[in-house]
Amino acid sequence: MVDIKKIPQKPGVYIYKNKENKIIYIGKAINLKKRVTQYFQTDHALGYKTSRLVSEIDSVSFKTVNSEIEALVLESSLIKQYRPKYNSQLKDDKSYIYISISKDKYPIIKPAFKSTLKQNDIFYGPFPDGRSVKSILKTIRYIFPYYSKKHINKKCLFCHLGLCPGPNPNPKEYRANIIKIKKILSGNFKKLINDLKKEMKIASSAENFELAKIKRDQINSLNYVISGWKNLNNLYQDIQLVDDKYQKAIAELELILKPYFSKLQKINRIEAYDISNLGSKYFVGSMVVFQMNKIDNSQYRQFKINTKVTPDDQYMIKEVIYRRLKHHEWYYPDLIVVDGGKPQVSAAIDALKYSVKNILSPKICIIGLAKKYETIVINKNEMASLPADWLEINLPKNSPSLRLLQELRDEAHRFANRYRQQLIKSKLFPSMSK
Repeated sequence: MVDIKKIPQKPGVYIYKNKENKIIYIGKAINLKKRVTQYFQTDHALGYKTSRLVSEIDSVSFKTVNSEIEALVLESSLIKQYRPKYNSQLKDDKSYIYISISKDKYPIIKPAFKSTLKQNDIFYGPFPDGRSVKSILKTIRYIFPYYSKKHINKKCLFCHLGLCPGPNPNPKEYRANIIKIKKILSGNFKKLINDLKKEMKIASSAENFELAKIKRDQINSLNYVISGWKNLNNLYQDIQLVDDKYQKAIAELELILKPYFSKLQKINRIEAYDISNLGSKYFVGSMVVFQMNKIDNSQYRQFKINTKVTPDDQYMIKEVIYRRLKHHEWYYPDLIVVDGGKPQVSAAIDALKYSVKNILSPKICIIGLAKKYETIVINKNEMASLPADWLEINLPKNSPSLRLLQELRDEAHRFANRYRQQLIKSKLFPSMSK
């Protein structure tokens, strides 16, 4: 007999058995008690197949979980193990839905029907429907980018969205990601998170802070999707909201700056600069890049200061931007942001004037972000041979464009400090830098 009172009001997987104690149906639910109760309504409220199922149910057991992705993986593994009579997808091989991982040098991950699986493929499933498979794969791809088909020799759309490792990934790193994806599809979430924590700690100890940040973000994403029901969809919404946030920030920034930069049409690329010295004899500069609606660390650049041996942020900013603009093979920015106020903005403007001989000068806008009050600093006469006409703009703390500028400024600061620390370490411990 089925005792509804003993079923918890929690998410999980429910298992129906007949009088022979044989499993005849497996399903998942947000609220196990509510879902199971629905099966025991009056007969006329149920369809023919469901009525037949209910007539054979003798007992129900359940397994509670914390999240939708755990329930999807658990449901799939139990269906594969027990092949229940009333899980209709199992009646016809053509309707089996699986996730397959190929044995290629760079394994390809994609949904597949059982009839289309290759002999050497590793596969997970069956899953109850295509939507479940799409949901899992979409979640995984945001955390661990992978190939869904053979890659061309240039970046694809998924590369630009951060969902693909690019045309020439490191084979070892790619295979390591595939192993992590297999752990997710096998339901080994806790082990995976523990492994990532160890990797983050090792990267941090080696002062590889960029890699440590990647591991931290992966841990946070995994914790998020296994922390509550329906967080798969919420994860997509949050990622989309990040895109929306940046789009809103750029639109607001364009609106703010266009009155003062007559030739500014569209902000597609922003470069932010900072200097790191802290009184040390190691002077460096950094450039970080925001383009295509995301921070693009593949475009970051670092500079060792060549012309100064004493602290002078203004002079160093000028040197770094002058040297950067000599690289015509790099895309030019629409906007340059320097960490600082009037002196730093003046230095950047001078570098722009002398490096490109005014050919591109009117097309590149320069602003500063002064830390004390987070003030945007603009010289309205930056390219004219006129006295400076300074404008200071203070935006609300919740301004999307201010938050974007702060994020870029802080990232430039972090990247510059990281490079300076690397130089100091290589000087103190030369054998470790080889």
